[in-house]
Amino acid sequence: MSKDEVLFQNEYVCVRLEHHGKVIRVIRSAQVLADPASIPDAYEPVITAINRIGRRGRCLLSDVRLAPGRNTPEFEEAFAKIRARMMPGFERIGTLVQTKIGLLQLHRLIREDGVDRIVSSDEQELLKYFGILPK
Repeated sequence: MSKDEVLFQNEYVCVRLEHHGKVIRVIRSAQVLADPASIPDAYEPVITAINRIGRRGRCLLSDVRLAPGRNTPEFEEAFAKIRARMMPGFERIGTLVQTKIGLLQLHRLIREDGVDRIVSSDEQELLKYFGILPK
């Protein structure tokens, strides 16, 4: 598979298969989720798409550069449940952020989740970590 492919898309998130099938990119849009109860409906199809294509031998690139900042306990708890279901099984995981605040928040979430991944505002750095680009 050499061409990038959209696996799923709704108003909140787009899932793409990229880099000859090596990377699953989950792109969060700028659309605001109304409340924490809407998170499962927005993300269940994402998890279904990832399950269908499989994680083995693939890397997850979570692109949250456009995501509105929401760090209330209710939103964080709902997203923690999604991350726990979405992340296991990938060869490597990286998150692409836009701001220093986003970088700090993701570092905190990495500690809380206990899932090995890197965070960067540099997409090239993530692709090098995934082995897509030479180091």
